[in-house]
Amino acid sequence: MPTYGLSATGYLAKTTQIIREEINEDYHDTFGNSLDLTDATPLGKEIGIIAERLALLWELGEATYSSQDPDKAEGAAQDAVCALTGTLRDAATSSTVTITATGTATTVITSGSQASVTGTGELFTTDAAGTLVALTAWAISTAYALNDRRSNGGNCYICTVAGTSAGSGGPTGETSAEVDNTATWRFIGNGVSAVDIAATAVNTGPLLGVSGDIITIETPISGWDSVMNLEDATPGTNIETDASLRAKREEEIADAGTATIDAVRAALLKVTGVTGVTNFWNNTNATDADGVPPKAVECLIEPSTVVPQDIYDALLANVCGGILTYGSTSGTATDSEGNAHAMAFSYPTEIDIYVSPTYTYDALTYPDDGDDQVKAAIVAFGLLQATGKDAVSGSIEAQIHSIPGVLEVSLCAIGTAGSPTLETTIAIGTREKAVHDTARIVITSTPGTP
Repeated sequence: MPTYGLSATGYLAKTTQIIREEINEDYHDTFGNSLDLTDATPLGKEIGIIAERLALLWELGEATYSSQDPDKAEGAAQDAVCALTGTLRDAATSSTVTITATGTATTVITSGSQASVTGTGELFTTDAAGTLVALTAWAISTAYALNDRRSNGGNCYICTVAGTSAGSGGPTGETSAEVDNTATWRFIGNGVSAVDIAATAVNTGPLLGVSGDIITIETPISGWDSVMNLEDATPGTNIETDASLRAKREEEIADAGTATIDAVRAALLKVTGVTGVTNFWNNTNATDADGVPPKAVECLIEPSTVVPQDIYDALLANVCGGILTYGSTSGTATDSEGNAHAMAFSYPTEIDIYVSPTYTYDALTYPDDGDDQVKAAIVAFGLLQATGKDAVSGSIEAQIHSIPGVLEVSLCAIGTAGSPTLETTIAIGTREKAVHDTARIVITSTPGTP
């Protein structure tokens, strides 16, 4: 017979069935085997109720025992166990985005102003105030570069395909592709002035804000006419799961002390918001091929929204004394004696990738929002790519085929400028990261025959 309760081999709880059998046996030993204890009798029902309540106590004992085991603890109990070794659960974070407000010049969009996502109603709140600045007016027969902004006909536009404007007219519509001779413009809002403002989602988690979807002003301000997000929101995160926290604790316990290459990387990955770290170490007495000075380390941190001060502090605490920290972003960290130390690191240079796929689909199985799903799949794939990873058209094409109903991709052109025409591989440097956004994906999809 198994040993129930706490023993040298662990804890074993009694089930409701075992408890009921034991109670029945005690009744029969006391009152005789002829006593009817089946479920249909009042006494049998009473024993069933008692057995169920006692089983709950056994389960409570098992939960209490498991709460001390990092491999079994859950929720708050796991937080407590992991805290013993300094491992903390990552809190949920909010999605972030840059919104472009348009309207009348000198209008102030106050901090805390809100705009919402079409369809979902999710709210984004501005992190700081912004003042609308008048855009230069569109001009005839003028060469315009990518991302130039101009006003025309009472609207604001951004150049999405570089080119020369027409001899008259200019963009006047409200579409994402206003053709203007060899240039193409995207409508970004009403008015003749604009300002970009950082905003954060009210709710936490990976809330979506696809380019062009945040267009509803929720806190009206006189002179603020329109709002739009020109690029996708950076998704937030849900609170870290028990499984992830458990794995992180094991990794941290296995860290090889401090000041080693792996330990520095592990410490930086613990900084709130950090999703990727690439370190360049130079142990020689001369600047190396990566451009890192002698006896120095350059830490490449993703994403660029991470608070720099948190990185400075982590570098001071983990990089060995006498080793220079190098990079394009610099500041100071203060030690326990109040002394300030110069610290530096780098963010990857973001390389915007433009994608222009052409494909056919089965109208019976292709989703109604299939084009949007294709864009989302490409962006999700891009988020998973590491710093220094080349952008390959074949890999992007594979994401298109992941959507139900796609039949044949005849062209998956990619490039670093609008309207690419070639299937190619875009070389990404060791300090660069390929970045995808739905605003830079133009799909040509047509029904086909399976």
